Amino acid sequence: MTPIARFPSDSLPPAVAAVAEHPHLYQQTGRALEAQMQRIAERCASFIPRPSTVTALEQSVRDCGGGVVALDCHDGSGATALICWLAATRRWAFWLPEDDAGGGLAALCAQILALADLPIPLVPPIASRDALTLERLLAEAAEKRPTDDPLVVVVGRMPGDADVPVSPPLPVDLPPGVVVVLPATPDTQQPAIGAYFVDRVALEADEAWLADVAFHLSGNRRLATLLASRSQGSPLYLRLVIGLLAGRTLDMKRLPRGLNDLHQRWWEGLDGQGQALACVLTASRDPLPVSLAATLTGCDEGTIQRLVRRWGSLIERTDAGIRLYHRATRAFITATSGDRLASAHARFVELTLTRSNGAPERPGWQDEAALSHEFARHSALGGATMQAAISRVVQRAWVRAQERRTGTLSDAAVDGLWALRAAVENDSALQMVRAAALTGGLAFLARSLPPRAPAEVFAAAVDHGQPREATMKRIRAMIDQLPDGRDKALALRNLGEVCYALRMRAPAMRMLSEALDLEAPGPTRQWRDLHEETLVALARAAIGIDAPDTALGITTRIVHAERRGMIETEVVRWLIAHRRLSRAEEVAYAIAHPGNHDWAMAEVAIAHARAGDYERASLVLDTLRTATAVAWVTAELACDAARRGNPRAADRVMLLPNPALRDRALAQVARALIVQVAPETALEVARLIDDHETRARCLIDMALAHPPVAAQALDEAATAAIAVEGEERASVIAALAAAEAASGQFEVGMRMAALLPEGEERDRAHSRTAIALARRGDYTTAETVALTIADEDERGWALDELARILAANGRHREAFALAAQMSDDAARARLEADLAIAWARSGAAVAAHARAEQIAVPTERARAQAAIAQPLVESGARARAFVSIADVLPPDVRSRYLLAAAQALAAHGLPDDAEEVARLIPRPLERARALVATAHAIIKQQDVQRAHRLLGQAFLTVAPLGRTETLQCIGWAADALALIGGAELLLTVAAALDDIDSWLVG
Repeated sequence: MTPIARFPSDSLPPAVAAVAEHPHLYQQTGRALEAQMQRIAERCASFIPRPSTVTALEQSVRDCGGGVVALDCHDGSGATALICWLAATRRWAFWLPEDDAGGGLAALCAQILALADLPIPLVPPIASRDALTLERLLAEAAEKRPTDDPLVVVVGRMPGDADVPVSPPLPVDLPPGVVVVLPATPDTQQPAIGAYFVDRVALEADEAWLADVAFHLSGNRRLATLLASRSQGSPLYLRLVIGLLAGRTLDMKRLPRGLNDLHQRWWEGLDGQGQALACVLTASRDPLPVSLAATLTGCDEGTIQRLVRRWGSLIERTDAGIRLYHRATRAFITATSGDRLASAHARFVELTLTRSNGAPERPGWQDEAALSHEFARHSALGGATMQAAISRVVQRAWVRAQERRTGTLSDAAVDGLWALRAAVENDSALQMVRAAALTGGLAFLARSLPPRAPAEVFAAAVDHGQPREATMKRIRAMIDQLPDGRDKALALRNLGEVCYALRMRAPAMRMLSEALDLEAPGPTRQWRDLHEETLVALARAAIGIDAPDTALGITTRIVHAERRGMIETEVVRWLIAHRRLSRAEEVAYAIAHPGNHDWAMAEVAIAHARAGDYERASLVLDTLRTATAVAWVTAELACDAARRGNPRAADRVMLLPNPALRDRALAQVARALIVQVAPETALEVARLIDDHETRARCLIDMALAHPPVAAQALDEAATAAIAVEGEERASVIAALAAAEAASGQFEVGMRMAALLPEGEERDRAHSRTAIALARRGDYTTAETVALTIADEDERGWALDELARILAANGRHREAFALAAQMSDDAARARLEADLAIAWARSGAAVAAHARAEQIAVPTERARAQAAIAQPLVESGARARAFVSIADVLPPDVRSRYLLAAAQALAAHGLPDDAEEVARLIPRPLERARALVATAHAIIKQQDVQRAHRLLGQAFLTVAPLGRTETLQCIGWAADALALIGGAELLLTVAAALDDIDSWLVG
């Protein structure tokens, strides 16, 4: 029997009843649904619907066609009660964020899946922290409904900043046919969900209806009429004033007018103990046992009971304890109590430490369940003196204790968010990064899915005629969202067995094999790669602030030899650039990865030689074990000699034992000699090349680079080309034909192309000829040749290249005209986007932006507009950068566009504008990246505190998403962290990431 059986079946909200028909959906979201159902039951018990309001709302829902409908009201106007009643009486999905036990978004997804009868009734593991999942489900559900029957979602008020560490993620894009109803104050213009309100319904109450409500609550018609006249339209006032009158807290002869006056009168009548209790109850989101409330306020339990009786309906009584009934009361106390609220939070922390004997992670102490649940929140809100307490929640012992208490890591992840928020406010960069990394990891590890659910849902979907491949793809995507480990392996094994039974043997064997790999001890490759890529970013940031030794210290934490060698090679290059050749040689010699070692040593050898230390260069060269590296060093040094005019530059190259490497090196030397030394010497070197193809291509390059020898070089190239055999022969002849045309021998080139077989090979020669002509400046002939090419792909390639050459020479309008002749729509749009970007970067940003708006393919148009944002900003046309994006571009594309704009503004020294744009970005990952770019620009203006705050906001944005996104953000922020705390901060951050990773894996 599920816990939902405690509720009578005829009293279940229709959406909950629909979820209850799917056991796996209820298993995933039952706790959140039950918590919200308790609120629905409580509000509906005394609710009297106002017909005119209900009729107006239903009419708006039917007529609006989709979007956000506002319930215009103030706190205490009965919006939550109306929403609860609608959820209980309509087949509408609901979400009460203040009463959802932290799982409301996933529960909303479950309701949509059930109400729309979507084919895969399973909530994806990331649904609770990712609004994209909800957006996709809304779109699927809307497609299945007739146009006159919209999918309606009613949403309660969002929790305040003191209630949750970060606001819950909300959808920004609502498809047609989806209506969201949510409360809003009349002056609110921008809804929390979606872009704008499509309609507004005023939640107003007349005195007659209020009198009926008061009579229902009090049973006294005369009193009800009097109270209604003083309520100022607030049903909450009626409930509270009746309770306070019953407790003799208020005098009938001096009734307050309106909700605020009622709260003020009540507060002024409290003594010190009463105000202390009010502050303690405001500080706590959870119901408090009376004994605990007495301890926190310094009163005896009898006093607490007496106060609770006198306060009447201001207090909500539950099985777990007492709490303030309404958010309006909490808001009033928060605004009135001043510093006493922070002191109340601090008392929670102090009592927790006292009861646990200074070790709250230890089990078995008094009131452990009640005090540990909100310990992190109270520590974060308790003021600066609580920094030592908040640091506890990012320790391994606390995380393990929370997992033991709750059975999941979700609460520990929320605690990490509170710690991150506190670190942002306390200007501690190290603690901020540490908390972000921990929270992201915990949020990822907290994702879950019933292990048997994917297999059972897949089997049921196939039985109902759903397409196998598409269904399998979606269920695999859900499993891939899980952290690697036993549960994921079990889900894969179960699904693989079902696939095998359904004769889907290939995917079955893949999943069973993957399940075996996941059961192997230690971190997976993907887990390690994410960690090490972040270390790479930190090491590069260290190089960027001229701290190569710090970079090397960070690389010691990288296990993957090639990745570590890559960064060590970058350090070698930095040392070479700063003429620290001995140190560069030491670092290169110590590189463990063989390939990176040899190439780094090769660069050191060249550096020694170019510094004039040929003896040392020779010694280093002799240590190289890779023939390719030896050949590269030899060729580079020979080319240096050639550029100095040495006719014997090729002598050492001739000593290379490998024929292919020797030929390529000789070709490099010949090209270097052609300008600096007598052309005949260069031709002699080219003749030493044994491979016909390499010699032909070298001679062609020489002809193009030095026209005086073009005739002789091309004649010899033709001789070599004739000797080429196999597939490369046509390619060489095509290049030779193009070179003849570029050298002024157009007819010769075309006759040479005609030697190739008609079709693909000849068309390739014509396209290369057209490009060669364009590079020489003969655009008309080049276009004529290109348009005669029969093969569509080859002609498209030639037109693409010709257009780019025209653009590079400032002939942008001609380039666009040429692009218009391309037949492939996608290729044409891609070219037009590139041309628009190039035009903008050449100084015509406004014209290029206008041209980009004409690109037919939306993705290419958006790409061009995003890339043009920076030139627009640099040219002073900032306003143009934001024309027609809010309503036209979908959220994903709009996010990328605004990211580019924010980055451009930041790079142009306009961080205030960049921050403003960053906050408009709908998708969290792009918003975080824009905030990081803004922070980096602000650091350069020496405003470190503000930069620290922006980095913190970026981390708070991505940490709830998971480990991948958080580590990416830390990597983006590496350069900014380097400027904030220097090399020491980078080193300590790397150590902290290592520490966290080691025990998260464990």
